[in-house]
Amino acid sequence: MIAHLTRIMILFQLLTLVFIAALLKQFQTLDSWSLALAASAAILMLVRASIIFNNFFLSGALRQPCADGHRLRLLAIASMMLREFWFSMLCWFRLFPFARPYDLQFEGDLSPPVLLLHGYGANSGFWQRLHRRLSADRISHGAVDLEPVLGSIDSYADHIEEAANRLLEANHASSVILVCHSMGGLAARAWLRRYGPQRVARVITLGTPHAGSLLAGYGIGINARQMLPASAWNNEERHWLSALSTSEDSSVRSLLVSLWSRHDNIVMPQDSAELSHAKNVVVEGVGHVALGFDARVLDQVMQEISAARRSRWSAGSE
Repeated sequence: MIAHLTRIMILFQLLTLVFIAALLKQFQTLDSWSLALAASAAILMLVRASIIFNNFFLSGALRQPCADGHRLRLLAIASMMLREFWFSMLCWFRLFPFARPYDLQFEGDLSPPVLLLHGYGANSGFWQRLHRRLSADRISHGAVDLEPVLGSIDSYADHIEEAANRLLEANHASSVILVCHSMGGLAARAWLRRYGPQRVARVITLGTPHAGSLLAGYGIGINARQMLPASAWNNEERHWLSALSTSEDSSVRSLLVSLWSRHDNIVMPQDSAELSHAKNVVVEGVGHVALGFDARVLDQVMQEISAARRSRWSAGSE
């Protein structure tokens, strides 16, 4: 669904680009079509960049101190914002439009496979870089598209169950590792609530708003509303995240690793990605989308995957 929508959006933006270029030519602002098209493309890119950069200000990410108490320097801020813009553009114009869910099985791999869950408004294409690293290490894995796009997070549990069962059967394994970005981490927890943790080796979340994000109020759909923090609800008893948290005990939380950024431009407040009684790993100077592409983050993810696979292999061989 997201692949189809992004293709439509790309077509619409191309038509918009030509329309703006025609206006520039019509009013003789620019003489040649090549210059008019280049100027039109620059205008559209600036609009998209302004939206992404504005999120850093809305979320308060640029005001967050590092572990040493100091704020990011100007050069580090510029690099972080540009990287977030670049990876966002990479997703929307290259990775999302033609992405498809997949399962990849490597012969001889009997350790827990990895299931990849994307975030809000994304699809399986988000995992391109991690997919390459998993493939290079011959780790069996799969990625799903969580649909309906604007549906309840609870509705994704059955899709996750089907994907997990396929991987487990193909790999002849007894447990699976989940790696999740943003909303995908909440979908994984909703799946655990419905189906239990018995077949789970580890759940690794990247930038997941475990306690909610105020910026979810700018989103549309049931899932966006479910990601609002309790403070944004009139009746806390109806708060989806609170109910999810209440349903979990220490045995579930011990399976979770929350990897989050002090400078996340979507999760607000940033520390709402921290999850009590779980393992929390904090990084600095990384934006929300960039969490799925940053080398330091992916190194940590691969370490967690390797540790979980070794642990389950040892347990299974005793």
